Amino acid sequence: MKHKILIIALLLSAFAFRAYSNEIEFTKGTYAEALAKAKSENKVLMIDFFTDWCKWCVELDKKVYTNSEVADFANKYQINWKVDAEKGEGIDLAKKFTVSGYPTIVFVNGDGIEIDRIIGYFPAKDFLQTMKDYNEGKNTLPSIKAALEKNADDVEANFKMGKKYSDYGDMEKSKPYLDKVVKLDPDNKAGYTDDAELMIAQMSNKADNVEAFVKKYPSSELVKQAYISLAEISFAEGKSDKADEYYKLLFDKYGKTDDEIAFGYGQFLISKIYAISKKKDATEADYRKAIELANECLNFTKGSTSEGSCYYYLADFNLRLGDKTKANEYINKALLVHDKKAYRELQEKINK
Repeated sequence: MKHKILIIALLLSAFAFRAYSNEIEFTKGTYAEALAKAKSENKVLMIDFFTDWCKWCVELDKKVYTNSEVADFANKYQINWKVDAEKGEGIDLAKKFTVSGYPTIVFVNGDGIEIDRIIGYFPAKDFLQTMKDYNEGKNTLPSIKAALEKNADDVEANFKMGKKYSDYGDMEKSKPYLDKVVKLDPDNKAGYTDDAELMIAQMSNKADNVEAFVKKYPSSELVKQAYISLAEISFAEGKSDKADEYYKLLFDKYGKTDDEIAFGYGQFLISKIYAISKKKDATEADYRKAIELANECLNFTKGSTSEGSCYYYLADFNLRLGDKTKANEYINKALLVHDKKAYRELQEKINK
């Protein structure tokens, strides 16, 4: 009896391990083979176009493709295939699908006809919902176009088209649809106008416009996103202290465990460190400040590729201060996070 219980326990443990270490299974072979498999199984084919140098491609692998819900859905309902857009058949395929930024995830049916795409990095929750929508033919570019052809004044369809083009990075095409949402529903009865107004304000890259949104919609759940945008705009305008103020406000209001704020702040810190690294007249005090920022950055980037950036800068600035032992320790940590050319080059420099 004890042996039977032990066997059952081991089986359950193995099952639990698989459940928690789940990840998307990518089929091997050529595009033609992957497409044929999708067609024979009557499934959608998800094509992940990546490159060796793409940081967000690595982030997608680490944070999204290993999410159990994302993996469970993708493995059950899709054929999944990865291709380097700069090598082999990936070069011609990237041209065929007009892929120009990475990561780009293209979804096609069994005949190779595009359903829609994801451009750039989407967090696991958003990635999962988008996958589900595309598999059902919902919220795709063709379906939104069809809704607008049926009713050009459909508020929801106009918002979805504006957001679709925004997700594609085409703000010029996005804005007219968002403007129309505001015009059609100035009182926000359908619940899309506040989203549209924030997106329009963000597109302007003007802090005054985003602040006007906060004043108009002080109770909106979008206020958090607005303040993150204000921090980003302030830093881009060279107002680092102002950006710090916005993040302090965010931490006071939402706490330091909020994923969206932590992510934004981590990127903000990396940008500040990068600025110091490029400062021509940097002093020893600047180097020590950069090290202080990099150590703080580690608290907000753990488990992401940006953690590697923090270690890289810790290595770089310790080397500038003449501490090769610490520099070597940190660059080894950076390489464990992401085996990147710039990291290997710094390692060689340290060990000369």
